[in-house]
Amino acid sequence: MYNKLKEKGRAASDHYAGSKEYFTLTPASKSLLDGMMPVIREHCRGRLLDAGAGRGAYRDLLHDYVDEYIGLDVTASKATTAVGDAQKLPFASESFDTVFCSQVLEHVPEPWKALAEMRRVLKPGGHLILTVPHLSWLHNEPYDFYRYTVHGLRFLLNQAGFEELVIRPAGGLLSFLGHIPSTVLINLTYGVPVLHAFVKWLNKLWVYMASSLDESVEKKKIFALNYVCVSRK
Repeated sequence: MYNKLKEKGRAASDHYAGSKEYFTLTPASKSLLDGMMPVIREHCRGRLLDAGAGRGAYRDLLHDYVDEYIGLDVTASKATTAVGDAQKLPFASESFDTVFCSQVLEHVPEPWKALAEMRRVLKPGGHLILTVPHLSWLHNEPYDFYRYTVHGLRFLLNQAGFEELVIRPAGGLLSFLGHIPSTVLINLTYGVPVLHAFVKWLNKLWVYMASSLDESVEKKKIFALNYVCVSRK
């Protein structure tokens, strides 16, 4: 049952990735997008590297704010312009205005090397937009290495030579817990046309309610789901 759920989950994620619906499938994805959008609008510009583009969840969204989008991942996909490792980026120094890296650093064995490489390929004054998990379930095993506190994230960025501009939580415990029923319902019904459409509509109401409540229930965000960070070279 668990393996079947994971298999259908991958199919559903591949299907919705790149669409607006992708970000309303669970409270976790909506809270992350809500946390990212202000910094994307303010800091995305010029030539952008999406380091860890994966299935291309952010590609079309980022296209609206930049002149050129370059997607990189360790395996080729519809979203990748280049294949490579974030710990050794295959690009010239000072060749990007913006580096975007969302929910990737937990899968990198030596994240300090990846951050040093992101700084290397940024132009002076360029921005790194980074999101990392603080609360998360095991995923993409066995390549799931880290979770980040605000203090650990700040330390790594300082060590890499970045100037910190913003580190803020995105989502909390309610979004984390709310992700579970959303994921089960969406994945189980995927591929069953009428039922899936109804469940998706019902789930969207839950997603908006849970993510909205999450912002008011736990203000201090001790149980931060993710962190959104903007740093400058």
